[in-house]
Amino acid sequence: MRQVMLIVNPKAGKGNAKANLFTLCNAFCAMEDEVKVFVTQYGNHARQLVEEKAEQFDLLLCCGGDGTWNEVISGLMKVAQKPAVAYLPTGTVNDFASTLKLAKSPGKLMEHLATPTPFTCDIGQFNKRYFTYVAAFGLFTEISYSTPQGSKNTFGKAAYFLEGIKQLTHIPRYHIVLETKDMRIEEDCIFGCITNSRYVAGFTSITGEHAKLDDGLFEVLLLRVPNNLLDVQNIITALLKREVNTTWMHFLTTSALTITCDQAIPWTLDGEDGGSVHCAKIQNHHKAITILL
Repeated sequence: MRQVMLIVNPKAGKGNAKANLFTLCNAFCAMEDEVKVFVTQYGNHARQLVEEKAEQFDLLLCCGGDGTWNEVISGLMKVAQKPAVAYLPTGTVNDFASTLKLAKSPGKLMEHLATPTPFTCDIGQFNKRYFTYVAAFGLFTEISYSTPQGSKNTFGKAAYFLEGIKQLTHIPRYHIVLETKDMRIEEDCIFGCITNSRYVAGFTSITGEHAKLDDGLFEVLLLRVPNNLLDVQNIITALLKREVNTTWMHFLTTSALTITCDQAIPWTLDGEDGGSVHCAKIQNHHKAITILL
């Protein structure tokens, strides 16, 4: 008999978490597991619950979107005795779940949890915070957490494009220095992402074919500042074709890096506001979390 901690965010996506709650609890009870349900009440509540209580359980199930999942993982990284975790994605996009091809219905998830397959997954650290699939700065990176929830519910992925159009009138640029143990890059950039996912904002990313969630490495992409509209078109074409255009892009893999800038750069972590910093120290924690698939 397993002791199960079930964390539910009722506001994620279209509110599916609430509809799924009975199905999940009923299935756990049928397997003679004991379930304790925690419903998040405010931002970062999931992280606090995990830090305080997760060590008491054998299994932790997160029912919510990428933001809730990030809170759960951030809490687990502070816990010495980590339970296995499972994830039922109920958000708008669910990039991390798409990469791992996780079940998106409670019935299918519970079938998997009856005879689960453990998978040990890398977790990223951004200064003192954590992320599961992406840390990014620059063009469009504020879209995920600035797009109103109502628009996400109505338009889905298209909501991110609608919100993104507003940013085209002002393209941010940052003079950054990126350093790893093997290289140093100094460049004016409009965008950068450090990812551990095949998807970003619900769409296959340019790093997708390289990404593995358990190899101890990040995929890093930087976009240089374009000089004119033709340069912009060349960058867009390369992104759509998922090709690395070395004239306008840097692409590398690494387990650790530092990005510094004279001005504070606003970052997003797993689609949520990551704050603005002058120096970002980013590290891959190899196989830090066990996920039940």
